[in-house]
Amino acid sequence: MTSEERRQKRFQRRHVQRLERERNKIQQIGDYNQLFTYINLYKAFYLCENGVRWKSSIQKQESLLPLKTLEIQRNLQKRDFKPLKFMEFDINERGKIRHIRAVDIGERCTERVLCDEYLLPLLAPKLIYDNGASLKGRGTDFSLNRLKTHLLRHYKKYGNSGYIFQFDFSKYFDNVNHEVLLKLLSKDIPDKDILLMLKNDIDSFGDKGLGLGSQVSQVCAIYYPTLLDRYFKEVLHIKGYGRYMDDGYAICKDLDEVKKCREGLYKMANKLGITINDKKVSVTKLSSTFIFLKKRINLTDSGKVIIRLGKKSIHQARRRLNKMFKKYNGSPEGLAYILSAFRSWYGMSKGYANYYVTENYKKLFDELMIKYYGASEN
Repeated sequence: MTSEERRQKRFQRRHVQRLERERNKIQQIGDYNQLFTYINLYKAFYLCENGVRWKSSIQKQESLLPLKTLEIQRNLQKRDFKPLKFMEFDINERGKIRHIRAVDIGERCTERVLCDEYLLPLLAPKLIYDNGASLKGRGTDFSLNRLKTHLLRHYKKYGNSGYIFQFDFSKYFDNVNHEVLLKLLSKDIPDKDILLMLKNDIDSFGDKGLGLGSQVSQVCAIYYPTLLDRYFKEVLHIKGYGRYMDDGYAICKDLDEVKKCREGLYKMANKLGITINDKKVSVTKLSSTFIFLKKRINLTDSGKVIIRLGKKSIHQARRRLNKMFKKYNGSPEGLAYILSAFRSWYGMSKGYANYYVTENYKKLFDELMIKYYGASEN
């Protein structure tokens, strides 16, 4: 038996084992009827109300929770799938206007059960480890730590020579192709009732795109570019690849590898119907400073990875602090809010290589406290 034949046999054996694990996982999760039970929907409400219990809609739902839960369950048993009900509004997030389409509390309970009990257990194993958004135990800190790990591994082999190839999706949530997304989901989700429910929810957002404010949208958004992730990891064999929602990077040893990454990115993006923001596709030497998740990152000649806060976020934090003091103008009611905001940003900034920035922020806070409240925090 040749080495190639042995390799094929190993592949077939592992493929059979993988399929068996997937079948066992599906049996453990259960089908549509086992998923949307009264108990699951009832528990989901108390998970959904965290942080928003002060809202009148939440309080009304809670006052009639047994009856409302029973009504939701009966509608689900009848497969009475109706378009999602939204409350639409805009928010200004760090100077960027985002249109939010938040579903009502009844739909949120249904989505919570669907995502937590079915979609995430089934789809999360399909994602690459370096996909850092919207999953338990993941986040921006996770993605930055993974980037740091990738840089250190690269340094052990090649030093700080090499390049980082970065890309960004253009209006990612607004441009998700429903047909492509549902085709991908149908390969990994065997239950036809769940698929029909997902199709109804996804199509509620229009002909294309997903809505910010829906848990189903978040899960679909992290899953949608999985083929792109796997192409980088398994076809191009880029070990130093990671993605946080619509921001991604690939660490390359030379410009030839950068070229392959660029070609592969546009090839897979066209296949998935993802629009690449050409202005944010960049190639930077690892010995220079580059930006990822609004942080400035350096790989030094000695192999140390230095992560600093971005200049824009520093300026925004200082302006926000000034505005809060002016807004409350010495009011005792506003002091608790100001202290909470200050301690939050101050504590976060101490985790990065910004000693003087952090101390200057503390100095500004003390000056404003003396000006508006007549004494510093201490």
